[in-house]
Amino acid sequence: MFKIQPTPAPSNIAGQIFYTTDYGIFKELLGNRDIDERHVQKLIKSMREEYLEIPIQVNQKMEVIDGQHRLAACKELGLPIYYTINKGAGLEETQRQNALSKKWTMMDVLDSYCKRGFDDYIKTKSFIYDYGFTLYQSIQILHINQIGRDVNAIFRLGNFQIKDLKKSQKIAKDLIRLKEFVPIQDIIIFRSFLSLLTKCEEFSTDVFIEKMKYQSQRFKKQRDVKMQIEVIEDIYNFRNRFKVNLRIIK
Repeated sequence: MFKIQPTPAPSNIAGQIFYTTDYGIFKELLGNRDIDERHVQKLIKSMREEYLEIPIQVNQKMEVIDGQHRLAACKELGLPIYYTINKGAGLEETQRQNALSKKWTMMDVLDSYCKRGFDDYIKTKSFIYDYGFTLYQSIQILHINQIGRDVNAIFRLGNFQIKDLKKSQKIAKDLIRLKEFVPIQDIIIFRSFLSLLTKCEEFSTDVFIEKMKYQSQRFKKQRDVKMQIEVIEDIYNFRNRFKVNLRIIK
């Protein structure tokens, strides 16, 4: 049994705390993450057992800053939603609030910037769809020559830039070809080949694939990029008249 009954109209119940069952007054904040239906269902289950009047936060435009999942659950159950108005709040406050509760994933961040029209983020989403790489792999491929820096932090802040889309597309195609011979999904192996493809002009995907056709048993996963590149170099130089030094790649 619910603790309180729905109230049909907004009322000021305690200073700056309001409640209503007119869910239509609330608006979606542009750039906010999508509703996670599984999280909503968990809230509904909890509310059926005990409804706690925890306010959501909105700004002066009635855009939901924090609590969109609670709002969805209350709407589903017909329960009054409690809210406070935080004038001037926007997406930055939303992200800060969610950092303290249900953390934004990198996909949440990507979708948010796409909704707001950030071109490099829109291209990143298309890149993921076109080549089938994970978001982490995609931003590494697209942010070439920046390996080793905290690209994830740059991405979250909205400062991510695609350096050379055509070059990144070529690298993606080479990595897809390599996937038939080595487990590219492994983070060390992925970073090793990405380093070679972005920093070593002498490295040829064709040559390595040809060597792997009869040297695949020599390829072993290593614990770091330096050691992995040493393994790749040994295979690459097998029976080569002119040896290629790949170990200068960091």
